[in-house]
Amino acid sequence: MKKVLLLLFLFLSVLLFCKTTNNYKIAIGEDVYYSTFSTDTTDSPILYIYRHEVEEQINYYNLDGVTQKYTHKDSTRNIDLTAIKYGKNIILKGSFEQKVIDTIVKLDDAPWKQSMSYSLSEFALGDEEKIEYWIVRLDKFKGQKMQAEKTGIEEITIAGKQYNALKVKISATGLRSKFWSGHYWFRSSDGLFLRYEGLNGLPGSIKTIIEFNEKE
Repeated sequence: MKKVLLLLFLFLSVLLFCKTTNNYKIAIGEDVYYSTFSTDTTDSPILYIYRHEVEEQINYYNLDGVTQKYTHKDSTRNIDLTAIKYGKNIILKGSFEQKVIDTIVKLDDAPWKQSMSYSLSEFALGDEEKIEYWIVRLDKFKGQKMQAEKTGIEEITIAGKQYNALKVKISATGLRSKFWSGHYWFRSSDGLFLRYEGLNGLPGSIKTIIEFNEKE
């Protein structure tokens, strides 16, 4: 009986703590580099972590896929930011390059989904066709209301391998939706983030492509 209880405890521990790390190729114009996105699951919160060299961005999600906290650190660029959700406000504090940040971002009833490569995966797999949500724009240190809508299923090829993917279009809400948009692709079997394509900022900025890069 003791052996059974021990095995059950170990099994539950595996369920409550799970870490996965995936590699991605990021191309911004002609510049290409490689980074990782990791997911740490310890029941709640769920940590979604982006790392590249000394830069680290961590999104803290609840089990509904809504961001509760976000941190961004990069010692080479003097970035040390923390954003925490309190009710319908996000408290944003820290330093960003040469700026000291201490501001409040006001939201409405739409959820905060800061890292779309994670938070839109559940939407892609779900029944809804269109949603609205908030992100914090780190170039302006203010909130931006976004919308995402499904545009169908596609077969895409990455590094010679084919994937069946759910395509999601993102844009700002309102009139801004006419001037900028991007697209995400998620694997139809499990929602794995496969690809992103869009401008790295406002119209006229450099095109960015992010692709899943399987480990050798």
